Amino acid sequence: MPAPRKKIPGPPPAPESKEPRGILSTWMRLAFREAETVRGNTLPNPAVGAVLVRNGKVIGRGGTRPAGQAHAEIVALEGARVAPNGGLDRIRGATLYVTLEPCSHFGRTAPCARALIEAGVAKVVAACPDPNPKVSGKGFAMLRRAGITVEIAPPGSPARVRAETFYAGFFFWVANGRPRIIVKIAQSLDGRINARAGEETALTGEEARLFTHGLRAHADAVLVGGATVRIDDPDLTPRLTGGRPAQILVLTRGRKLDLKRQVYSRNRGAKTVVISPEIPQNLPKWVDHVALRRKKPLVRELLAVFAARGYHEVLVEGGRAVWSPFLNAGLCDALHLVTAPMLLPQGEPWGKDLRPAWVKPLEFHRFTPLGSDILAEFRRRSAAS
Repeated sequence: MPAPRKKIPGPPPAPESKEPRGILSTWMRLAFREAETVRGNTLPNPAVGAVLVRNGKVIGRGGTRPAGQAHAEIVALEGARVAPNGGLDRIRGATLYVTLEPCSHFGRTAPCARALIEAGVAKVVAACPDPNPKVSGKGFAMLRRAGITVEIAPPGSPARVRAETFYAGFFFWVANGRPRIIVKIAQSLDGRINARAGEETALTGEEARLFTHGLRAHADAVLVGGATVRIDDPDLTPRLTGGRPAQILVLTRGRKLDLKRQVYSRNRGAKTVVISPEIPQNLPKWVDHVALRRKKPLVRELLAVFAARGYHEVLVEGGRAVWSPFLNAGLCDALHLVTAPMLLPQGEPWGKDLRPAWVKPLEFHRFTPLGSDILAEFRRRSAAS
């Protein structure tokens, strides 16, 4: 018979919260900053940030480590333990600010909620519940049963809105079992994507480029075609907005890569993955390869790649041979169509390969001016509409 579990003493009572409710507090801002630093490194787990505070000072902080390693809460606790003058006595009575509900189940790691209880944390302030059925509400319940005060940012509050934006892809992935697919297309007034076939053409202005870089900063991966890489040589980083570069997926049939293209740089800061029927002859060691079997429709095979790599959100940037299969299959959850004030009568139409019913799953959301360009946003139609 196993030995009875030793009773864990509860933490001392937490002091009354002085957190202003109308703003995103300093401590929660720091927690989201920690989450931002690990974004893209934690898949399939969400990127979580945590900050441990005692007597108005940060005593531990951190973000989730790669899958199978410590979660953000554990990193913050360990930081407080090993810091000068650290230890459990310093942690007892502290408040933890965390961007997502602490987990309560055994997976590849032990429950974070139990670690917080054992460490004597007095209070947990969370930006948002975790919708994962293994966690949802259970982490908060475990903490409360142990006498820990739990505060959850209310719907509509700055912290909650920040979390719902930051974790939009993760929430979608939990609910739907696949990543959120975002398609972004730039066109001229007459619906063209270039001046002539095979010719690099700058369509949009600075504000539209800033918008696109924001989409890249939020995605786990950016999918492009080999022709786009060869003709436009995009770097596909969020350099204008800041943030960690997403992984780049290059869909190609080429047997040889042009290694002078920016996406194949050894120093780009994130992995590049070539998806093709055969391994390119000159594939560098720092570039991954995924084989296309073509035993099922292309989009379904790509979804299997996304699932294997744990992506929560994928941005499809083009070209036409890449975005058209997603639109035709009804596997687009948001379409961002940017129109530039120019006419390109000799160019290729962006919708040339689309079926008549491609737009049925989508509904118009809004127009937004982006400098001299216009953004039209479409979202997946709700089941009730």
